[in-house]
Amino acid sequence: MDPLEQSRVFLDCFKTNVNPSDPLPVRVPIYNLKYDEIEAAIIDWSRTYLDQFGCPQCILTPIIRNVVDEVLSYCKENPESCGFTGQDYKTLQLNHEVISRVNRICTELLDNEKLNNLLAQVCGDRGRGEDLPDSAFVPAVGKKIHFARGMKHRRRRMEDRHVCLPDFNKLFCTKDTEPTAFYGVYDGHGGQEASSFAASHLHYYIAQSEYYPHDMEKAFREAFLKTDELFLIKCKNHHLNSGTTAVACVHHLASKRIDLAWVGDSQAMLVKRTAGEHVYKQLVHPTHVGANVDEQERIRVEGGCVISWGGLYRVNGQLAITRAIGNANYKPFVTANPAVSLNQCTEDDLLLILGSDGLWDSFSEYLISMFVLYAIRKFPEKIFLIVFIIT
Repeated sequence: MDPLEQSRVFLDCFKTNVNPSDPLPVRVPIYNLKYDEIEAAIIDWSRTYLDQFGCPQCILTPIIRNVVDEVLSYCKENPESCGFTGQDYKTLQLNHEVISRVNRICTELLDNEKLNNLLAQVCGDRGRGEDLPDSAFVPAVGKKIHFARGMKHRRRRMEDRHVCLPDFNKLFCTKDTEPTAFYGVYDGHGGQEASSFAASHLHYYIAQSEYYPHDMEKAFREAFLKTDELFLIKCKNHHLNSGTTAVACVHHLASKRIDLAWVGDSQAMLVKRTAGEHVYKQLVHPTHVGANVDEQERIRVEGGCVISWGGLYRVNGQLAITRAIGNANYKPFVTANPAVSLNQCTEDDLLLILGSDGLWDSFSEYLISMFVLYAIRKFPEKIFLIVFIIT
């Protein structure tokens, strides 16, 4: 389907299924948000809400940007109506304002003239050679460029999160000179608060960094540490001790670069077009686990210890990973200072796989690579330029 058809199908679905009186259409955190944290939350809530109705990428970003502009402006004019307490914003009240704006904008787009104007604006941007989303680089209409899947095992709640933003540069109005996409995996533990906060804010602080995009290593490091610092404040105020690993990827499409940063044991791997002994390339090395000798020495110098317990090396005999966002009770031993890998892709690089330890501990890298290559060749009409997996 062309963008107009996709948009009309979505808007018809939205009109039929939306419930304006739903008090909590998307999950909100238990803690309040400072002003410089709310833009990331507005984008996350809007995207999550629109995804429920299958909003196509061609109008997803412009709708979200309109919502962001309207809500931020309204917060300045009538802060109390948005939940401002004098210090921060109540998330439930702010969320109601965000969802009401999304509902109004989507309802207005049922008018064909307004929808055509919006699509004409998007097409005009393309015609002027401005930055395009990942979808503009898909070789054929209807082929996805990423696939995401989360699966809960024995835990009572799903604590992991993942993020797919194929229109990263447009969504966050970055200084990029080319289209970029962002993908991330967050393996939460001890609760879902850390992974949820990181999944909505880490990429935002990457985009807002003064070092982005000319110095990706500094941009990653600044964003990881800022996300950790802000979440630790939530931990102190609400007696939280959850944490999360993170592997974050910024894909520069035109220059064919894949830049990654990580803390913990979630990983990312490039799979080659040519099968053979070197069919994959692990981009995350080393992982931040207790068995890592360098991590053991770092923690020892800082006054902590890593001991074997239950068959695994653990920080202070408890935590198996040595770097994470959150985990307030393990600071400063469990740091959020990430490792960074900057990669130039070649024509032989076919796809990228991101996953938490649930994937890598269960299957070998070679088996994962061959399985995905087999699936692509068996179903060539559903080729994924980027494959994203979380378990």
